[in-house]
Amino acid sequence: MSSNMCYGGSSNLTRHPLYYFPNANHIFQVENVLYKLLDDVLAADSVVFRDMFSIPKPSKQLDTGVPIVTEGKVDTCPIVLGDVEVQTFDMYVEHLFGRPRPGSSYSHAELKDFLHFCDKYQCEMTRKFVINRINAAKFGFHPADILNLGLQYQIKDFFIFGFNQLLDIPLTQITKEHRGLMGHDAFIGLVYSKALLDEHSRIVAAEEPQILSHADGCQDPLACEEDWHSAWWNGMGRFLLDGRNPQPYYEAVKRFKEFDFGRVNHGCKLLMFSIIDRGEAFDYADNFISDICQRLAVQLIFEPGSPPQA
Repeated sequence: MSSNMCYGGSSNLTRHPLYYFPNANHIFQVENVLYKLLDDVLAADSVVFRDMFSIPKPSKQLDTGVPIVTEGKVDTCPIVLGDVEVQTFDMYVEHLFGRPRPGSSYSHAELKDFLHFCDKYQCEMTRKFVINRINAAKFGFHPADILNLGLQYQIKDFFIFGFNQLLDIPLTQITKEHRGLMGHDAFIGLVYSKALLDEHSRIVAAEEPQILSHADGCQDPLACEEDWHSAWWNGMGRFLLDGRNPQPYYEAVKRFKEFDFGRVNHGCKLLMFSIIDRGEAFDYADNFISDICQRLAVQLIFEPGSPPQA
């Protein structure tokens, strides 16, 4: 942004076809495009613009008394926003002045640029709008991208969502670029969490829940238990430990229910299904990983209004 006194602007400037309002009171230059906008609308949303407009501007030079052309009042002396691109400023102005696009019409790159602008110019209300748009489209971003947005702009929900989504991606598919987006601490936390999940999956695969009480109609409890053990190892064990395509617990359970259970009594099978559907076998690991994620978020994310962490 330029100083309070005008020293001449570019001669190759054009007025924006939509956002040069004749009755507005401040002229801005973004690249080679001029915008004439209402300062009270900008100041209501942006701390940076509010502070900009509150700075007193001298009307004359102190040493000579010669009148000063006030910056932002004429086309030849606009307020220059040198760190903004037209495409990004258009998104901001169209939202602020009542012409927002439908939520689905922003590309991922546009949303990231829009969020960066809102963060830099401290546009609180518009920032919330952009965060909502990203949140609606978050499954279209790579999880490392969402996690990075959480880190870069201190958005805890983005960090937690990205971290949990990364848990479902094999480490061999997480590239150097992804690791850079995550940062050292989040990547180490992810590796640790994945190691814990892998270890717990091996334990669950090898140790089936025991049939402690057979159904009334079970005629051969010993054969029932033998085939339940065999079905668990050949079904759940294979689904959880498949080297090429390991399944998460609840997907493995879904496939396991379609398995051949041999001599397992139907009533006993239904009783065991009710146990594994509760997910108790994976509750410990899920709770522990949730705790890791929350601790990382507390360590790395400071959202406005949250208490400082010890």
